[in-house]
Amino acid sequence: MGKDLESPYVGGVPDWDALYRARGDEVSRTRPIFTGDVFTGVQLPGSSGRVKARSVVVLQHPCSMRSNGVDLAWHILVVEVSNRKIIEEPGWTGGNFNLMPFPDLRPDVTSQARDQAANFDNIYTVEPGQLVTRIATLSPFGVNLLLQRWVHYSSRVVVPTQIFHEQTVAFYEEADLIEEWCDEAPNDDLRGETLACLEWLRTDRDGTTYQEMLKNPQSHSMIRRAMRKELRERNQG
Repeated sequence: MGKDLESPYVGGVPDWDALYRARGDEVSRTRPIFTGDVFTGVQLPGSSGRVKARSVVVLQHPCSMRSNGVDLAWHILVVEVSNRKIIEEPGWTGGNFNLMPFPDLRPDVTSQARDQAANFDNIYTVEPGQLVTRIATLSPFGVNLLLQRWVHYSSRVVVPTQIFHEQTVAFYEEADLIEEWCDEAPNDDLRGETLACLEWLRTDRDGTTYQEMLKNPQSHSMIRRAMRKELRERNQG
């Protein structure tokens, strides 16, 4: 059971960087909150009822956590993240089923906080206003690995990460586009620019939309070029 779970080990050598898109100061404030984002300083109770600042990772799908594509739902599903020593390859593929390890999550520190893990036994729902200090975003592989381990823990079914990727790639690319759009916008109206980007993505183009076309990875580079052209024209205007 669980022997086919995947890991960031390649040929017996770990590649922790493969799990992350950004950590620490690399994390952009303009990126929409997405599955796999890690936040710290969230005030939550423990098993004893004591409330303290905890770290969490977002488990919820990017669509289900938003009512209109922009505004977050009143509660978001998250899992607690805490210090955890590095797990060797056999512990990824055939054990620790209640964990999603985050080795080297905080590469800027030398304490035990450098390596952490999400514990699927410690589930919370939090208000969006609690998700303020984002310390990491995951790569597509990292997101898919998180989902693989969560689904396996919940069902004991192993779904290959490639299957998850086929379902998440369009949403991940959309988040990338929104981040770039907001980074290039001439103002700091993050919500307004997010809406503008979504409106552009959802505009009808001969019976389809760029948002719909994002489901085909072969269209991604073309859509990104079109978006950059649109941004140049907007900024020049």
